[in-house]
Amino acid sequence: MEPLNVSVEECARILGLGITLTKQLIRTGAILSYHEGRRRVVPLVAIREYQAERLEAARLERDAEIDRQVASLGRRNGRRKVQP
Repeated sequence: MEPLNVSVEECARILGLGITLTKQLIRTGAILSYHEGRRRVVPLVAIREYQAERLEAARLERDAEIDRQVASLGRRNGRRKVQP
């Protein structure tokens, strides 16, 4: 059975990030965590949520870049971008 929570170190390993960046993301609330006794734990669902948010941001960046390139090609060819 898969654990529900992991340590901060394990969270860093799962995401492929350094421990300092992972701790910063937790401190700022980008990755949710909580104390279980004296130990800070990160729910796996919080890691999945963080990853989903990062993927969405990457998709938006990619789409914006594609739009800029298409608009640039249209200007080079003497055409204006048609607004929908």
